Amino acid sequence: MKLLAELKRRNVIRMAGLYLVGAWLVVQVAGTVLPMFGAPEWLARSIVILLIVGFLPSLVISWIFELTPEGLQREDDLSADRRAAPRAERRLRRISDQPIEQAPSPIVARRIDRLIIGVLLIALGFFAIERFLLTIPAVPVPASVVSRPALTPVPGLVAVLPFRNRSKREEDAYFAEGMHDDLLTQLSKVAGLKVISRTSMMRYLDTTLSIPEIARELGAAVVLEGAVQRAGDEVRITVQLIDGTSDVHLWAEKYDRALTTNSVFEIQADIAKAVADAMQVVLSPAANKALTTGSTSNIRAYEAFLQGKLLAALDRATPERFAEALVQFERAITLDPTFAEAYARRARTQLASYWFAYADESLRDAAKISTEKARKLAPDAIETWMAEAYFHYWGELDYARAEATLQRVIQRAPDHAEAWYARALVARRDGRFDDSINALQRSVAIDPANTDTLLELRNTLATVGRRKQAQALDQRLQALGQGVASHSAEAAFGRGAFDEAWAALDGANDFYTTLPFRIALASGKPERIEQALAESLWPKRLRKVPEYPEVYPMAQAEALLLGGQKEAATAALMAIKTRMAEQAKPYPGGWSSSGNYFYFPCDLPGMLGDLEGVRLAERDYRENTPRDVWSEGGVRVSLAVAYARAGDADAALDHLEAVSALFGPVTFSGFAASPGLESLRQHPRYLALAKAHQTWEAEDGAAVAAP
Repeated sequence: MKLLAELKRRNVIRMAGLYLVGAWLVVQVAGTVLPMFGAPEWLARSIVILLIVGFLPSLVISWIFELTPEGLQREDDLSADRRAAPRAERRLRRISDQPIEQAPSPIVARRIDRLIIGVLLIALGFFAIERFLLTIPAVPVPASVVSRPALTPVPGLVAVLPFRNRSKREEDAYFAEGMHDDLLTQLSKVAGLKVISRTSMMRYLDTTLSIPEIARELGAAVVLEGAVQRAGDEVRITVQLIDGTSDVHLWAEKYDRALTTNSVFEIQADIAKAVADAMQVVLSPAANKALTTGSTSNIRAYEAFLQGKLLAALDRATPERFAEALVQFERAITLDPTFAEAYARRARTQLASYWFAYADESLRDAAKISTEKARKLAPDAIETWMAEAYFHYWGELDYARAEATLQRVIQRAPDHAEAWYARALVARRDGRFDDSINALQRSVAIDPANTDTLLELRNTLATVGRRKQAQALDQRLQALGQGVASHSAEAAFGRGAFDEAWAALDGANDFYTTLPFRIALASGKPERIEQALAESLWPKRLRKVPEYPEVYPMAQAEALLLGGQKEAATAALMAIKTRMAEQAKPYPGGWSSSGNYFYFPCDLPGMLGDLEGVRLAERDYRENTPRDVWSEGGVRVSLAVAYARAGDADAALDHLEAVSALFGPVTFSGFAASPGLESLRQHPRYLALAKAHQTWEAEDGAAVAAP
């Protein structure tokens, strides 16, 4: 008690309070002001350390010295009566005009109290200025944006906003976007970090939303924003990491470096460490080394690689972009023949070109060589494993090896969203629909605004009859509101809402070339069929498909057939058959899943009424086609239509019943309006399928309507 009284008398406790309040104010001012001027991170840390170190000395000084009108004096030099005088006596002395130095303690105490109050008022004023004046006011947001649902914050989820391009040359914009994309790729390899993909983040390129609003939409814990300014062989990169909930700046840095791969990879590693620190994630030595060293030392090769990655993005897929991407990857490899990641990305683009029917099987064979080269140069790199997984999947339909390879990626990086996405697609082809849905949901949890993943999840749920969950995703996709018009048309087409599907079309579809034509056929309206074959919905550049060279002539012939012009249709079909007979491989695309978008070997004999030709095609399918459960529905419906047109109703119904058994009664709405099935409408087996669908529709409708 004596010590406490002495501490009070000597104003040590007051001095401690004043010091702490003042230190807090200094830290707040530094945390707000220093990032505005691009001050290095060490400066803010140094200020905090100095304030901590200075705390005890300030208390010692307060114990030893006392502030008097004559200045700072040692406590031991003051007279005993001045130290011991009670407060009332000191007040009387001051009133009676005794020298003021006779009673300094209460005056000093009151001065310290006033200082504490003054500092607190300054702190409150600073808080008000920071909150209401330094914060940029939010631009009014459209109602469609406001209605976007907020997601529950996901621990460890990182959102990296598109980097702003501050270069004078517009052509340098690709470098800023490429740096952003590559940083996301590198962060996604770090175990413990959940990184939202470029596809999700690009919708925030010119957003007016605040950081907390973006974080709420994505469920992100932190948001990283930055800018890139390039001038010749110099680059300036500024970044800051912000808490998604409080909008507090956690870290900021400005890098002025010579533009070399070493500097780029060092900056990426520095950013990754800052993000990991904020997420309380420890970088493994392997991850740290991979981030710092990268996979090339040639800056020109790296630039070509960045351009190739951007051009090969699946959400922007066109034949022209893929072709240019391959040119850029080739350039990167020419500049640096040891660039493993460029080989891996080239392999994936070659495979995607083949899978989407932008090129023939020669690119699949080329992808094998690219993958082997990546494996030789970097056998344990995640990019190499991803290329191998896609080769097993797209190139070989070897689901077991693809699954095993993706599992290696997930073991290394448990929150690698693309690996979960690819794993879901592999499981779906293998007929493991529940596994596919679970993997897609895991990918969405990591990358919640990725419309590609959400669409695949919605389509999978809808195809297997889980309509309530699919409709919930429809609402979520609508809230995201970017680039989903064609997919909305596809979804409406899949559930038999043909008028809605037609209304949702938004011009030609680079990815699903024949979609407008398929919708028009199903609607049975001649004017729509004519429009679907016109340049606006089926441009000439999309009429030449390497693996399906007769796709447009086949569509024209089918339009004639459905329009009742049988002689003209037959003449057109025979011309197609003649051209095919002249080819070494009449059906280059065979029965691959791409045929769902174009045509299968059974379609031509079916339209010609050639029953034996349809049977030969079916035999070929059964004997020579690898397992692909997901596309089996489309193949079987095509076989059913071909058999119905060729006059074998029972064989046609066998296939329709198989489709219903595989995916459930929901599929009836998809094939019910298929052109060519008219002869089956009154068949007892067809009516039984219709009845089963009607029963399911009633039960499912009640379930969907239930809260």
